[in-house]
Amino acid sequence: MSDIKKLHIDELKKRFDSYDTISVDDFNDFYKDVYGEIKRNTVSWLIYKLKKSRVIRNVSRGQYVLEEDGEDLATEYVVITMDIIKSSEMNYKKFNLELSKKVKELNLAIKHSYNYEREFFISQGDEIQIIYPFGNEIVYLFIITLSYLRPFKVRYGVSFGMSEGELKRNSWEMNGPIFWNARDCLTKLKNSKDYDGLVVSEHNYPDKLCNNILSLINKTIRRITDKQWDAIRFELSKKHMETALEELKISKTSYYDRLYVSNLEEIIKSLETIVQIMKKRRLII
Repeated sequence: MSDIKKLHIDELKKRFDSYDTISVDDFNDFYKDVYGEIKRNTVSWLIYKLKKSRVIRNVSRGQYVLEEDGEDLATEYVVITMDIIKSSEMNYKKFNLELSKKVKELNLAIKHSYNYEREFFISQGDEIQIIYPFGNEIVYLFIITLSYLRPFKVRYGVSFGMSEGELKRNSWEMNGPIFWNARDCLTKLKNSKDYDGLVVSEHNYPDKLCNNILSLINKTIRRITDKQWDAIRFELSKKHMETALEELKISKTSYYDRLYVSNLEEIIKSLETIVQIMKKRRLII
């Protein structure tokens, strides 16, 4: 029997047509009626297949609604959530002033250099977050963010998927699976002492592939020195070479040496590979 037939979509729609929201227990009861005794894990797998087939969608954690027939699919988004490692060991007032300054400068850079319409916002003192339409440019958004935050080191979660509800200026005011997934990544990484991160979508196998690549990227990022980060920041901010050389007080040769030794080009190519996998994730078994 095909996966679609196993879902019993027509019967499910009739059963839940009048429901405002459908809980996991509701799905469990429905599939028990269909199959008799059924394991909870099997029901979770069926719910996953229903979401993947665009039969249902999340409205809150553990709550779903039926997708309307012919409903246009929303644009896919990426949520990047980061928290600063060891921020609790820093002077609270000094740290918050410094982080606010860095995020302000970062937002100006991504606006003027890349014409990004979205911004990073701070929450809980040491966490920043942005939601952005899924595209190749997120590679540069990610790297330029790390360059502006240094010498702070971060844990990060990068989540891919649909954004439900109204798109707000401050993403901390939004909610849904794409946000929960990114924040759950930070929980998994809470014991990390240096640059570390995870990517997550609704597809486990592509996620695993991407995180294997990402673990190698993180090792390379950890080796970047402060002087190399300075060169990366100027390079990705698209500032004039003369400005970069004057502010860094180095020669053009030294500038390019720092970029080369940082392995910036290889990091970007590796991140672009992750983006391509995520774009094709529904086709990967």
